[in-house]
Amino acid sequence: ELHDEIGQSLTVAKLNVQAVQNQAIGTAAQPRLAETIAILETTLGQVRNLALQLRPSILDDLGLLPALRWHSDMQAKRAGFTAWFDADPLEGRLAPEIEIACFRIVQEAITNVIRHAHAKNVWVEMRNGPLELSFSIRDDGTGFDVQAARQKAVSGASLGLLGMEERATLAAGWLAVKSAPGQGTTVQFGLPHRARQ
Repeated sequence: ELHDEIGQSLTVAKLNVQAVQNQAIGTAAQPRLAETIAILETTLGQVRNLALQLRPSILDDLGLLPALRWHSDMQAKRAGFTAWFDADPLEGRLAPEIEIACFRIVQEAITNVIRHAHAKNVWVEMRNGPLELSFSIRDDGTGFDVQAARQKAVSGASLGLLGMEERATLAAGWLAVKSAPGQGTTVQFGLPHRARQ
């Protein structure tokens, strides 16, 4: 909610103030508008940091894989798609930053399916490799133009794609999105295999 609601509202507010600033060049309001933009940027950064640091209690209660399976099933019931979940077993718990990054990226990918894809099926898979965990979240929905969505995200209109990439990067991992109109979407990411210390 911090990311999707407050973060996006702050981004829109910042863009609106920048538009007013462009119209007010040379006026006495210019310094105050610049200060407001700086405050909005700082607040937006704080909201993003809070969203990254928050840890859902379900991870502590159930562990990563049960939490992901539960989340997939709950969202499937709410949105009316069929969830397919397949994961290699994990031995022990992962480092907290890896667990939260995995959970949040899968959560965001499923949220995007619900908002945009109109999919009937969503497949969540996790492979437990020697060096990294690799995930795939695939749907049979409408698909989209990845490059156009990326440009839209960079302009501040949508933060979901950039948020997933940012989470993967902050956890020393990678993320790739494959999609095309009418062909569904696949989000793949990998994070290093770090155990809890």
